[in-house]
Amino acid sequence: MKRRPGVELGDVREVLRRQVVERPGGLDVTVRVRRSRLDLFLRLNAASLTALPEDDGESEWVLAHLSYGVVREARTLLAFVDMVEVLSPPEARAELAGAAAAIGAVYGGDRAPREGS
Repeated sequence: MKRRPGVELGDVREVLRRQVVERPGGLDVTVRVRRSRLDLFLRLNAASLTALPEDDGESEWVLAHLSYGVVREARTLLAFVDMVEVLSPPEARAELAGAAAAIGAVYGGDRAPREGS
């Protein structure tokens, strides 16, 4: 592959680096995480953390602050079920509540799974 005239590899690398490092975080989210899942939470959410968790070393819950580009990205927190609770903002709580309700509609009740659809 040939480089275009006047394009320096170092310049391209710097532009790409800035796009990753300086990506806009449009939604600041505060959560509480059960201490028993904190290590896993930190490993899986390292890229979204905006600060080290507020941890007194004793409480059952630890506060953490995350940043997402859009509210829908907060849905990844559903993987922690009841081990993580979004405290703010309200739109992130509403997004997770809506997603959880949709999951409940699929798996709730006595409805049998649909075959082949």
